[in-house]
Amino acid sequence: MPELPEVETIVSDLAPLLTGARIIRVQVWDPRLVHFPGAEDFNRRLTGRIIRGMRRRGKYVVIEPDQGLTWLVHLRMTGRLLTKLEPGERHLRAQFTMDNGICLSYCDLRRFGDMWAFFPGEEEHLGGFQTLGPEPLGTEFNPDWLLAAFADRKAAVKALLLNQRIVAGLGNIYADEALFLAGIHPARPGCSLTPVECGTLAESVKTVIRGAISGRGTTFRDYRSGLGTRGNYQQRLQVYGRAGEPCARCGETLERMRVGGRTSVFCPQCQLLGRQTQEA
Repeated sequence: MPELPEVETIVSDLAPLLTGARIIRVQVWDPRLVHFPGAEDFNRRLTGRIIRGMRRRGKYVVIEPDQGLTWLVHLRMTGRLLTKLEPGERHLRAQFTMDNGICLSYCDLRRFGDMWAFFPGEEEHLGGFQTLGPEPLGTEFNPDWLLAAFADRKAAVKALLLNQRIVAGLGNIYADEALFLAGIHPARPGCSLTPVECGTLAESVKTVIRGAISGRGTTFRDYRSGLGTRGNYQQRLQVYGRAGEPCARCGETLERMRVGGRTSVFCPQCQLLGRQTQEA
């Protein structure tokens, strides 16, 4: 699934191309794509609108047409927003033609993506978008926030980091990387982290996210930027996808385990489980 760095890269690529352009044609071939409103009303709402700006919130692409409308896109697992289609593309679900010649295509192999077109007062239809926690690079995401969010929470810290109410945009890849950088075992109960560890973890999350944005995201298979290019941060990953390989820090073999239903990779030497977890 595209996480914060991938969505940030897509927005930074597309915003200069789409801002100021008028949408002159909307074609949606997969009705499952439109979460709100209905497909016909979705087309009507977007057609003729001028795009005033684009931004990212968590893992969502937020496009801001005129007259108060918001066009929201969640790519889910395999969604892609592209200005150029790859030869032989077979998973085209929608296209949006602009008056400046740009044709924005939405492709999705697994068809899990969602789009909304809503006006103020219709936020009840947006689900999890309304409950997103602080952005990891913002000032609200800090040691005090993590300490309060983890208080009395016995769930594994890895699972808590994936909770979008606690931190918006963080996913499996960068949670593993941040926990490794912080030296914290993914299965540690959130409530077991000390104030110092929460400070280290908050800074590690910021460091990893900044690095991944500078690397234009991580591509293993499906992710492409808005310009159709691959990310390159996969070359800098320390643990994710490297189970069975030696730790770059200490040489110990990296291990894999399930935490909160998700695969986690960690170093058993650099990320000790700790006495508190063992006694819990």
